Amino acid sequence: MCGMNLAFDRELIGPAMYFGLMGDGQPIGRYDDMWAGWCTKVITDHLSLGIKTGLPYIWHSKASNPFVNLKKEYNGIFWQEELIPFFQSVTLSKEATTVQKCYLELAKQVRAKLGKVDGYFNKLADAMVTWIEAWDELNPPKGAITTTNGPALKSNAD
Repeated sequence: MCGMNLAFDRELIGPAMYFGLMGDGQPIGRYDDMWAGWCTKVITDHLSLGIKTGLPYIWHSKASNPFVNLKKEYNGIFWQEELIPFFQSVTLSKEATTVQKCYLELAKQVRAKLGKVDGYFNKLADAMVTWIEAWDELNPPKGAITTTNGPALKSNAD
């Protein structure tokens, strides 16, 4: 999955769209959109939701330095030997009936199975849980939204 050509139903699958811990200070780079794609695929399969793929709407190309890229990507290349089989075999319980529940179960399995590969995956599992906590706090269910100032006052014109 490429994050540059990505569209999704925020209410349906939005909580799965966490791109992971990447960038400065992390041992991996440029696998953020792949991580979100792998997680989303597991969750949508489990919940029997559809995914549509196709040609990108926007084509991009940029100058690239293979030595710089390799420095950013070598852990990801190496870790794919563990990541791909993990995502191919991961299963979620019958109790995982929402994207959030699926993602939290997935975070536990990331810690248990990939945490042995590198400590990075333990931090990533923690970040996945934090992501869902933040998602739920900032995206309350419809009808659960309350105003901090109380209900609006009726005007005399009503």
